[in-house]
Amino acid sequence: MAVQLSNNVFSISVGDYGDISSLRLVGDTFNTNYVMNSSNAPKQNTVDHQWLGELMFTYRLGNGAWTRAWTSSSADARTITSSGSSVQVSYQNSSNNQGIRNFTLNETYSLVNDYLHWQMKVTNTSNQTLEIGDWGLPLTFNEYWSGGNNEQIYETRVLSHSFVGHNSSFITAGRPSGIGPYLLLVPDSSTGAGLEYQDHWRVEEHPGSTWAMEQGGWSEGLNVFYIHSNVIKSTNRGYLSNTSLSLAPGESKTYAFKFYKVADEQAVKDRLYSEGHVDVTVVPGMIFPTNLKAKFDLHTSKSITSVTAQYPSETTISYLETAPTNHKIYELTLGRLGHNNITVNYGNGEKTVLQFYAIEPVDAALQRHSTFMVNSTQWNMPGDLRDKVFDDWMMQYKAKRNSFAGYWGWGDDWGLTHGQFLAEKNVQKPVASEIKAVDDYLEVAVWTNLMEGHHTDYLVPDFLMPQPNTTPTYRGYAYPHIYNTFFSMYKLAKLYPNLISYRNSKNTYLLRAYRIFKALYEGPVAYNWNTGLMGELTTPDIIKALQEEGLTTEANDLIAKMATKYNNFKNTTYPYGSEYNYDNTGEEAVYTLAKMNSNTTMMSKINAKTRAARGHMPVWYYYADPVTITGENWWNFQYTTSLAGYAMDDWTRRYSSKPEVDQRLSYAAKLANIGAINSGQISSDPANIGAVSWTYQAGKGNYGALGLDGGPLFNGWRGMSGEADLGLFGAIKVLSSDIAVDPIFGLYGYGCDVTESGNNYTITPKDGVFQRLHLITQKLSLELNRDQYSSAIVSKSRNNVRFTLKNTTAGTAHTTILTLTGLAAGTYDVLVDGTKTGSVTAINSSAATVRLSIGTAASYDIRIQTGSGNPTPAGDVVARYDFNETSGSTAADLSGNGQQANVNGGSWGVGRNGNALLLNGTAAYASLPGGLVSSVNDFTIATWVRVNTHNGWARLFDFGAGTDRYMFLTPKAEGTGMRFAITVSGNGEEQQLNAPELATGVWKHVAVTLSDNTGIMYVDGIEATRNTNMTLKPSSLGLTDRNYIGKSQFDDPYLNGAVDELIIYNRALTAQEIRSLASVSSTVADHKKVASSYAEGAD
Repeated sequence: MAVQLSNNVFSISVGDYGDISSLRLVGDTFNTNYVMNSSNAPKQNTVDHQWLGELMFTYRLGNGAWTRAWTSSSADARTITSSGSSVQVSYQNSSNNQGIRNFTLNETYSLVNDYLHWQMKVTNTSNQTLEIGDWGLPLTFNEYWSGGNNEQIYETRVLSHSFVGHNSSFITAGRPSGIGPYLLLVPDSSTGAGLEYQDHWRVEEHPGSTWAMEQGGWSEGLNVFYIHSNVIKSTNRGYLSNTSLSLAPGESKTYAFKFYKVADEQAVKDRLYSEGHVDVTVVPGMIFPTNLKAKFDLHTSKSITSVTAQYPSETTISYLETAPTNHKIYELTLGRLGHNNITVNYGNGEKTVLQFYAIEPVDAALQRHSTFMVNSTQWNMPGDLRDKVFDDWMMQYKAKRNSFAGYWGWGDDWGLTHGQFLAEKNVQKPVASEIKAVDDYLEVAVWTNLMEGHHTDYLVPDFLMPQPNTTPTYRGYAYPHIYNTFFSMYKLAKLYPNLISYRNSKNTYLLRAYRIFKALYEGPVAYNWNTGLMGELTTPDIIKALQEEGLTTEANDLIAKMATKYNNFKNTTYPYGSEYNYDNTGEEAVYTLAKMNSNTTMMSKINAKTRAARGHMPVWYYYADPVTITGENWWNFQYTTSLAGYAMDDWTRRYSSKPEVDQRLSYAAKLANIGAINSGQISSDPANIGAVSWTYQAGKGNYGALGLDGGPLFNGWRGMSGEADLGLFGAIKVLSSDIAVDPIFGLYGYGCDVTESGNNYTITPKDGVFQRLHLITQKLSLELNRDQYSSAIVSKSRNNVRFTLKNTTAGTAHTTILTLTGLAAGTYDVLVDGTKTGSVTAINSSAATVRLSIGTAASYDIRIQTGSGNPTPAGDVVARYDFNETSGSTAADLSGNGQQANVNGGSWGVGRNGNALLLNGTAAYASLPGGLVSSVNDFTIATWVRVNTHNGWARLFDFGAGTDRYMFLTPKAEGTGMRFAITVSGNGEEQQLNAPELATGVWKHVAVTLSDNTGIMYVDGIEATRNTNMTLKPSSLGLTDRNYIGKSQFDDPYLNGAVDELIIYNRALTAQEIRSLASVSSTVADHKKVASSYAEGAD
């Protein structure tokens, strides 16, 4: 009969085995049981059960043999009693030779104030010295993932994260969605308790047991945490020193732990401090390169006795300061690659151990691996099936894997990802021999061999094998690897057209990427419409590339497909769909869908979920590393560590309310997968230097690597390269130099060195990519589409940027695109080596694009500085199209914001002033850039238009993302007059401005303004109508990818007429300003006159 205990925090049941069979939090968000029991994990209800609260000892008397003593084998010795708010479980004199005998054990569960106290006392009842070699706590939290729908998985199951670090050890267990509160277990510091070892049950050591991993439906298997571990250490899973406990006859020892209910990570840190432990905070993470300095904070009320390194001659530890309250801050540099323990002695004989991992400088590691791939992993056997394949490298054999017989051979998520990384790496840092290797790989290995017979349907067999290829084409996960590699190859051919002799044109690569993408959703393929696939963060870039190349039909096709996919996810409570009921694979893809649709609620869910999956503990193999269904003891550094880190990075920089705090885990995820590159710390064999490891196995052990092809472990790492390159692909998509003013550490440079002088930061990047710079606190970002920067000076006021551009293709003149997001509003001069080459206008912290003309020199001094003339008034022109072109398919944006329009089927002819865009009413229109008005609230859109003949519902302009979210202006709505409408819920919920239809055959000036809730429509400078109840703004539409002049979101007729001087403002012009636009011969000078009158306060 279970015994119940409850108060206003906990509700627990103590079962017949003296175990905690139910542990629930009062007032919890869901009715979650945080522990496994025979009901929620019935296959674990076996004779060798190890529920939470049961204990495992190994002891000996004197110098005798070691004997096992488990409470699960001691039913005859167990007594359970209760009194008040406590339950006592006692063991003595078991008749079982592997039960509790020769000592007594008394466990007590007590509800004390706001915590559950778990005390265990051992007394030596023998007449000899009792040595307890192992004192183990099986902690079976409710991590049984088999079966169940999303609601059951994300509301009834929990993920545990552990820090085995002696006296300051702690463990958390919380729902995988990140929805709190959750559970915290800490040692009772008054008893000297702590953890020094974690064992993980494998079937080789526990044959026939459903408690071993992957047995009985429990993927993870049992984890046992040890206070003492001098015998169990033989399983070789430890990182710390091992101890035993000796008790004289009659002597006792008591240890205790406390369970707390906590709201979030900060609450965990606060509780560690209040309990007398060391709360550790670290930047940039537990893995960092030898050319960077880390900082760590030992937050404790107790004195620090010493901080010592495992390799003192190769480590520098410097005490910096003690900041309020009791934040003891140190600086750390590591010179020895691989695992590094830092031991902290504190208080009265207490200690904890931080476990860091040193890697070589990131750029060196990435290049080392890239060179290794070309030299060692690519097959060069013309005419052979394997020719040009980038194969898996097997460190155990120091050779390529060479498996091409079919299923589980070369392909799928491991084989197809190698070229994906190498292609994208070369987009950032081109090496001709590597680009040629990728080009050969795509043409021979992929297009000719893998996709043989699929050059029209673009299906991708999952594995490469001799024809006929009998492996399936249904596995959707394989497709993004291939289309992303083709897309990177398109970028290479576009950016570096003369670096090699390419096998195909750039548009051939782009169209292959598109058609494989298309086949993924239209072909007989699974894992597509309702599944987030790894690598989908590129979707917006692929769409943009198609638009820029004039492939509008193809771009719109992908937009429509992604709209459908988004709709499949947007109303899902837990939008994390994958092939497993709990997984991390879909996070990056679904976040991208949400971002494309400005759904911050959905984005927030993904951010919370990916953070919940990752460890926050100061050990390198858990910190920022997502836990899968296999638990925290293996499959460490899955590709999602960095790839899904994209979601954390984007959320931290753009949306977080505490970006400096969130930055810590976010940046650690950027670096984490780089640790899988072997620079000698994984295998010192020269043949393996430069290879990568698929995964780390934190549980190490004596039985080698888990997973495909197994083999021995290399310092805990798997010998096969596998999916590691997908993680590296993710890393290079987000690696950056980030500056944050941390609430503990103050100014800190992630991936860089930074100093502060007055209002400026001086930055030396060391992030390995050298193309991105983010000011986390000030929310300013810079990104180059090619080349690199080697140093930068940036003002904290966000109004001055200077950097040295390193030309990665010196000797070849080209254009480099610089994107700045977050510049203070104004107009800036662009200077290259001191010469003004142009200007750029920043509006509302939105992205501003600068095209830099780079010559043949090795480096250039680039400056973005406040313009020499009067800055544009804050809130001015978003885009301006005068349509004075005479030929071509683009219309220039005269605002200086780089928002050029693509013309499809239109022509140029005489306009109201100069030339105009002529639209024939059949298939002619102009496409405007995606997101053009997504950050605009108040606005004006003004233009001259001559309607030749009315086609009902034809659009003058239409900005939207489909038929649910749009705003448009039509000269004549069917059966009525001119109409402006805006909606986020389809045509049944439009907010409108209605006026008489426009006259045909003459030039008319039309303007629409919105200020707060008041919308006004003007014709020829005269107000035609207004609506004072307009609550929607362009920003309400989110990211709009279908922005047109002359075309509708719907299948409406095209505009038959001409358009001239269309201007978009991000403010509502006054009536006088509208009259001025409508009355003057509107040249650029006249526009400046309007802006001047605004600046002077005209109304």
